[in-house]
Amino acid sequence: MLLSDLILVSLALAPSMVSAALFPKNTQVKFLDPKGFKKVMKQNVTSAVAFVAPWCGHCQKMAPDWSNAALGLYPLVPFYAVDCDKQSNKNLCAQQGVQGFPTLKLYPRGGQVPPLSYDSAERSASGFYYWASRNIPHGVKKIYYVEDIAPWVEEHKTETRALLLNNGKHIPLLWQVLGNKYKDFFTFAIHRDRHGKSSIAMGLESQEFGQSKVLIYPPGKTDFVVYEGISKHDSLTKFFDSIIDGTANLEIANKQAAVEEFEPTEEELEIERQQEAQRIALAHGGYSDLIDFEEAIKQHGKDFHGKHGFPGSMGDMPRKKVPSPEQEKDEIMKKIVKSQAEEAARSTETAPMVKTGDGAQVVFEPATESGHPSTPAAVPRAEPTPAPEAASSSDAVPTTEAVETPAEVPAASTTPAVDEAEPAVVEAEPAAEEETVAAKSAPTATAEAGEVPEGHVKDEL
Repeated sequence: MLLSDLILVSLALAPSMVSAALFPKNTQVKFLDPKGFKKVMKQNVTSAVAFVAPWCGHCQKMAPDWSNAALGLYPLVPFYAVDCDKQSNKNLCAQQGVQGFPTLKLYPRGGQVPPLSYDSAERSASGFYYWASRNIPHGVKKIYYVEDIAPWVEEHKTETRALLLNNGKHIPLLWQVLGNKYKDFFTFAIHRDRHGKSSIAMGLESQEFGQSKVLIYPPGKTDFVVYEGISKHDSLTKFFDSIIDGTANLEIANKQAAVEEFEPTEEELEIERQQEAQRIALAHGGYSDLIDFEEAIKQHGKDFHGKHGFPGSMGDMPRKKVPSPEQEKDEIMKKIVKSQAEEAARSTETAPMVKTGDGAQVVFEPATESGHPSTPAAVPRAEPTPAPEAASSSDAVPTTEAVETPAEVPAASTTPAVDEAEPAVVEAEPAAEEETVAAKSAPTATAEAGEVPEGHVKDEL
């Protein structure tokens, strides 16, 4: 019974395991089931869906390019896949008119607008990238002159208006996505403030290159409120949602957005690193030769995110807000109070008991091998080589020739060699220098026993 259950479970999981292996492990492509597909269709967002079968050779060949396009458009245009080989998805695929694999469809505004089919013979990442990014029904109006902003504001006075001031000549992809999603609630426009003169004319500070300003005009008013949050997809979405559902008025929502800090996760940073090269290639259509690569770098490599946006944002990576002098003082005081509290906690801690032995004596654990924390371990000293027995005085033969001195003198003997004409004189060393006295004691004892140290001539009486 156990073996049969394992076989049934393996057969049930096999299709999903195969479909998951169709795309790379770290892909941004998400698989949908009928429930997830209905949820996506209820959103006013542009999304791309690939209806595939794991055994399809064309699907396997297309999968890496579909994944690369998903990376280039993340998180603004989501890419999905539906495994039509699964029994639970067959009705969904039939409802979407799938007759072959792969079938690629773009849903511009969820289920509100008929889908667009990808009919090009070139199933490349660059082709998917432009197909999805150029078919977003954003409805954003371009205002070319600063003098035309006031008439536009007055024309749509009864509506909530959102105006973007930025340096580029193209509508940022994020602004297109927001214009599409909130088309039924806001009126969107964009004005190119190339050198910051329009901002000054409107009573604002001149913005730096790569930065944007979002101005919100409440219904019935001609005065705007400057959005103080981060120009990222999730931050602006949260801000717009709070205005639409009435959970907070414009001023409160703006204050909440102003305190948000940009702290990207490691996953977001890794996606940004991957996108840098991938989006350059997608925007240019790939590199066929060196000239194409150089042209891509010229057009898209310099300040790439300033033109196309950090993943899910407009312009460069949002900068961390600089604290005011008052905030810096508060942070310093917090650190001081915290340090004082930690010091007080340490002072109240009970000192650890001293370790004792069986006889209640304190056990000393030396810090070094010698047993003394400040004294280095003793180095083993070589034992002196015993001198050969000298002949007795009666057998000694007087000679005037010098006795040959060995080349090596034992290290234990510190008594210098003396000439045969001069007797050896050993001066007493201070008692404090124990090591020197101990070293000299060996030859002295040998002399008292009547032995002649090696290297010396025995004196005749």
